[in-house]
Amino acid sequence: MYKKIMIIAMIAVAICLFIFKPNKKTEEVNAEQTLTNRIIVIDPGHGGLDNGANVGKVREDQLNLKISLALKEELESRGATVYLTRDDDNDLTHRDYNYSKQDDMYLRVRKIDSYNADLFISIHLNASTVSSIWGSQVFYYGKSDTAKELATDIHNAMKPVTGTRKKIESANFYVLRCTKTKGVLVECGFLTNGNEKGQLASSKYHKKLAVAISDGIETNLSKVPPIPTEPEEPLS
Repeated sequence: MYKKIMIIAMIAVAICLFIFKPNKKTEEVNAEQTLTNRIIVIDPGHGGLDNGANVGKVREDQLNLKISLALKEELESRGATVYLTRDDDNDLTHRDYNYSKQDDMYLRVRKIDSYNADLFISIHLNASTVSSIWGSQVFYYGKSDTAKELATDIHNAMKPVTGTRKKIESANFYVLRCTKTKGVLVECGFLTNGNEKGQLASSKYHKKLAVAISDGIETNLSKVPPIPTEPEEPLS
């Protein structure tokens, strides 16, 4: 009787192992690193004494960093090497007095270019005196066709998430104009719009934005071979 029970138990275990055997093909697909050998820089806008747009107790610089960290995590999960221009509540001058926007932007540009990256993304939130205005928007430097293509790819990937009706737009922002690295500035939405402010404060929405922006980056880089050279010694 005992032998029969043992035989039945062994058969049951064998059946379970067969039924629940991992699908090797599925594991390989899930483990695919689509951005391996890609270097991406994320620039969380503002920081330190420069809070950016403030609406009540909601500060742009804090949310820019949270969205940027979510984006970093998503890009790294796809195999990319990711650097941040800042990873705490400081601008790049690290001053607690006599803040200089010009100095901060100069240091951002130097740091972005020091990584010899495939591209960079500057993360921001928008504001308006008209509370009904809403929608994400991607800006690029008007003299760069490659940046325009990157802006288009990211914009198209973000539209299903943000529902924006805005179009990509050229801009003369210092961080876009003065960098050698291909890049865009992403305004993820308007803090001055009640509905968007609630979304932009949500970590779940940060994840959705991160996935969408990463999809746009992936689409863009699939057309471009990786940069073969190593990054320079990054600025501290």
